[in-house]
Amino acid sequence: MGFTEVVPYLYYEDADAALDWLERVFGFGPSTRWRLGGAITQEADIIVGDSRISITCRLPGDNEGAGSMQIVHLEAPDDLDDLFRRVAASEPSLRAEPPEQQGYGPRTFTVTDPWGYRWSFWHGEADPPADE
Repeated sequence: MGFTEVVPYLYYEDADAALDWLERVFGFGPSTRWRLGGAITQEADIIVGDSRISITCRLPGDNEGAGSMQIVHLEAPDDLDDLFRRVAASEPSLRAEPPEQQGYGPRTFTVTDPWGYRWSFWHGEADPPADE
């Protein structure tokens, strides 16, 4: 089909605060911010590994935003425990359980950002169910 990438597009009421948080807590970045003639970022891209996420500065409408996007899944580096410790140390108010080995293969942990988006960090492959 010729597709080259999938880019999530997330809605945040305060794009600058969200970008700053994602950079500080998760280590994402750098970000590119378009202020469109004003002091507030209206559109942005933030780098996550070899990918990017686009962000806009507006409240989500019906069926948009954190209420409709249930989870953002990220393939994490080898040391998931170290990533978890860094995330927890950078934002002590986060309620997140340490990484767990899942019965279907990967080790994971999930964090909800202050705006309601859930970020799931995985390491390892999910095992397909056995044919029965």
